[in-house]
Amino acid sequence: MNYEIEADWHLLNTCNYRCKYCFSSAEILGDKLRTFASAPAWRAAFDATDRVWLLHMTGGEPSLYPNFVELCRCLTERHYISINSNLTHSALEDFAQRIDPSRVSFINAGLHLVEREDRLGNAKFLHHADLLRSKGFPIFVSLVATPMALARFADAVAVLRPIGLFPIPKLLRGPYEDRTYPNAYSILDKIRFRFHAAEARRCYQSTLARMAEPPSIDMFSDDEYLEGERSFDGIPCDAGYRFVKVYENGDVSRCSSRTRLGNLLEGTFRPRSGPAPCDTAHCFYFCRKYAAWTPAATLDAAE
Repeated sequence: MNYEIEADWHLLNTCNYRCKYCFSSAEILGDKLRTFASAPAWRAAFDATDRVWLLHMTGGEPSLYPNFVELCRCLTERHYISINSNLTHSALEDFAQRIDPSRVSFINAGLHLVEREDRLGNAKFLHHADLLRSKGFPIFVSLVATPMALARFADAVAVLRPIGLFPIPKLLRGPYEDRTYPNAYSILDKIRFRFHAAEARRCYQSTLARMAEPPSIDMFSDDEYLEGERSFDGIPCDAGYRFVKVYENGDVSRCSSRTRLGNLLEGTFRPRSGPAPCDTAHCFYFCRKYAAWTPAATLDAAE
């Protein structure tokens, strides 16, 4: 993929799931759907920067976005996309038929095992995942690795076995059930995590080998963070230059709201001219891709 700048695009807050480990509260996830521009207007806004973008579409649940497939079609005429999705919305069937897989870097499909059991089960997820893979989309299935999910990992493996995919353990970060992760993982949790992470790397080896570059959301290295998060504070980073954060209203910032860089829809976005020291300590996954180097782990809390 020949792109010049990447965006972590928070397309919407709304989600049809209420996973307890989500960074967003139930109130935020229940926000009324809002759109700030049509699909052609978004395309024109990105085109006006005179750069080719890789747009990582997340939220919320991106496939709930009104005219989601048309938005993706417009964007991928010039740009590239990647997507975080729980694969529940029927729009994914239209997406599989209308979108060129060569314009999609990867799809991170969140399994959310317990949430699915509380709803309608796994049939829709399996159907959409199998369809997308059959059409040539690079798809990875992730499972947020709560201690219960690690203990039940064999159940997730069994769910995915009929379509030939494997769950990737995704590091649990932040507060969950009155403890702070990843520091709260027990020794047994870490053993399980490392074992399943190694299995996942083996299972997706051929898919990764066919990709032009590793996925930006590179969960295959999450076991390196089991002993604590890294602090990138002060390390030279391309955020604001080759990577930015885009919000649902078109606002752009370096990697958090601290350093604002204008608004795409208003035509005021101006990227930085080059790398600068990190001023936010850590943003998941993108730091590994755009920082000058990766520091050692830091233990922020006792286990």
